Amino acid sequence: MNKLRLLLVLFLGIFLLFGCKTWDEPEFDVKEWERPSKDWAAAPWAIGGRFVLGAHVNGELPDSLVPKLYANTIRYIRAVVVSTDEGGNYYKAMVIQDSTGGVQLQLDMTGLYNMYPVGQKIVLVCNGLEPNCPALMIGDYNSLPQIGWIYNETQVGRISTLFLDKYIIKDGLPNLKNVPKPLTNNAPNVSDRIDFLSHRDINKLVRLENVIFEEAAIGNPLAFNDVSATDWKVTVPLANGKTETVTVRTSNYAKFRNTIIQKKEYNLTGILTIYRSSYQLMIRTKEDIEEASQLLEVVEFDFTNNPLENGWRIQPAQGTTPWIYRESLQAMRHPGNRIAGYNTTMDDWLISPEITFPDWANGYLRFEHQLSVPNKEFGAYKVYYSTSNSSTFDINNWKPLETFNSYPDEYEWSNLIPIKNINANKFRIAFRYHAPNIDVETYEWNIMRVEIRN
Repeated sequence: MNKLRLLLVLFLGIFLLFGCKTWDEPEFDVKEWERPSKDWAAAPWAIGGRFVLGAHVNGELPDSLVPKLYANTIRYIRAVVVSTDEGGNYYKAMVIQDSTGGVQLQLDMTGLYNMYPVGQKIVLVCNGLEPNCPALMIGDYNSLPQIGWIYNETQVGRISTLFLDKYIIKDGLPNLKNVPKPLTNNAPNVSDRIDFLSHRDINKLVRLENVIFEEAAIGNPLAFNDVSATDWKVTVPLANGKTETVTVRTSNYAKFRNTIIQKKEYNLTGILTIYRSSYQLMIRTKEDIEEASQLLEVVEFDFTNNPLENGWRIQPAQGTTPWIYRESLQAMRHPGNRIAGYNTTMDDWLISPEITFPDWANGYLRFEHQLSVPNKEFGAYKVYYSTSNSSTFDINNWKPLETFNSYPDEYEWSNLIPIKNINANKFRIAFRYHAPNIDVETYEWNIMRVEIRN
């Protein structure tokens, strides 16, 4: 009995001595990667510079990506991971980006996000390895730049999982602060905007703001389970008032594929890719999908059929050159005075039926039209509104909306014209063709669609 008490006392003493000692979390000191020897090139290749993608665009492969060259000088790319396969939309591929560009790596491994999460800086070794590790090659898949092993002599193949650690060196701990700021479609500064006129921003992290899915997508999921991938188009508003069409491509393995598309504006983050000449967006996870607005309120007028038979009317205030419906163009047209024989002053109005739009404070007008003005005299073409419910035309009841600044040679959507100054939920709009000076040549104006939405 005394022996048992002694053991209990000893146990209690050991517990008090060691059991209450506070455990300190170990500190991890992971330094950034440093070039290990003089055999490494003095500076990394720039992805968007002439040594990698720039050289490829010009039709010349950079020396660092050609086998058996620079055998004694290791060339490398230093970049950060911006993609993830955690959401199921990327498969055996990873996108890295530096300050100059982005490129997709082809890797024969799934679950890459466990080893190379978003924000992980890496060093990609391009050549200078032992004989059984060939130099990496650059190519493209329908214009999408890729890096990997050579496959079938002309294609970029996946790097074997057994060799990943020989080509990819982790550079410190992953940190979301390493991720570059996404480019956007409507940033105030040009340097922060997506360049849709070139391939400069392909494989970069982007954010498409205030986009709208095509009508066919509304009510459907992002991807159908029985189709390998589903493509839906979104309309992307640009800072210059124009729009760009981008395809949102979603795999039927994506974890967010069942997200139902609504008639709303969205902010979509992802990797900008391309298929031949069509821009695409690869969403990474469900967190990349953000609803930017409440349900859209939309009033649309499509001039496929004669609008003068559906509530629209023309009002020639002066002159003999009225608006006319051109069935062959499916558009309302004003010919202007440049056609021989029209040499009078003109003041002709195309007036809508009464429009009910409760969210006028957040609404705007846009219209798809064609109006080439070579002489840069833009005063003849204006848009007005009226809140009067009188059936008799009185020019004093009409006020101008903001001036539009879109004069396209081919049919395009105009810039977005705010309607908050209307200050009423019932109103009419009018397209006024006003050319009081016969010595100033004016041109035909064709209008195909009109849309008011929030």
